[in-house]
Amino acid sequence: MTQTTTAPATLPDAMTASVNAHRLMLLEGPDVDRFLQGQVTCNIDELTREHSLPGAACTPKGRAYALFRLVRLSPEKVLVRFPETLSDRINQQLSKYLAFFQAELKPAEDWQLLGLIGEEHATTLAPSLPAELNDATVTDNGVLVRTVPLPDGRARFEFWWNTAVQAAPEPDQPGTTWQLSEIMSGLTLLNESTTEQYIPLNLNLQAYGGVSFTKGCYTGQEIIARMHHLGQLKKSLFRLEARFTDTLPAPGDRLVDGDGNALGEITDSIATDDGTVQLLGVLKHAAIEATITLADQPGAQLALQPLGYDVPEQQP
Repeated sequence: MTQTTTAPATLPDAMTASVNAHRLMLLEGPDVDRFLQGQVTCNIDELTREHSLPGAACTPKGRAYALFRLVRLSPEKVLVRFPETLSDRINQQLSKYLAFFQAELKPAEDWQLLGLIGEEHATTLAPSLPAELNDATVTDNGVLVRTVPLPDGRARFEFWWNTAVQAAPEPDQPGTTWQLSEIMSGLTLLNESTTEQYIPLNLNLQAYGGVSFTKGCYTGQEIIARMHHLGQLKKSLFRLEARFTDTLPAPGDRLVDGDGNALGEITDSIATDDGTVQLLGVLKHAAIEATITLADQPGAQLALQPLGYDVPEQQP
């Protein structure tokens, strides 16, 4: 298989990794909450210093152009984590609406993101750990957030480190290792090939706290709510392991069944050093019973793998 970077086939039980696939921004001003509440899928009323929120920002047609996490620093300051490759595009999109609010979005220059695996390891950097998914613990050096665990139950955390207080610890793993843990847990990145292609429910955001069905209106809300309440979700995010690939499958590549019928598309992928590839893809739920392969690499063998959360809609 032709590739440029790989991740270890087995994730360490304890690690501190670089997180270089994201950019941190600071949203600041008296209208921060009012602005966010009208733009994002999560309920900003639930965003506190002790509870972070994943979510999406969508087009009027309900298609996600940004997946993010929010961390509150104060009533008028919220840190936002965006995918690095789309950050300029996201900033431009949000700026269209920000012009009507007393708030500004700017680089969070004194903040660095680290990825941690292992509760015992995390306690070496924070005196106490957030207890539940998306909970946050404020420390002298920043904010520790509990994110989606690995399928085997191992805890994962994001440490939003304030480098103005103290230099961040040196990571012992590269960004590719954290990307592998994200894929294994079921958290996909969006890029130029996949932005504005899926509604958040297709990406399983409702499964880990990223979509509120009780908050008021926001951009794209009508489409998302209708799909949820009418039970019309027919495809969503799955994890797969691929063997016998000639090249690294890329976001946007098509997934098909044994007869060549379309099942879905890849959203994220990474090669591991044992020659396999870990993938995330949005697939029709019928794929659970199908033979799955790559449209342009029919010799590849793909097998469904567990996620770090449950998706009831995927059950037969």
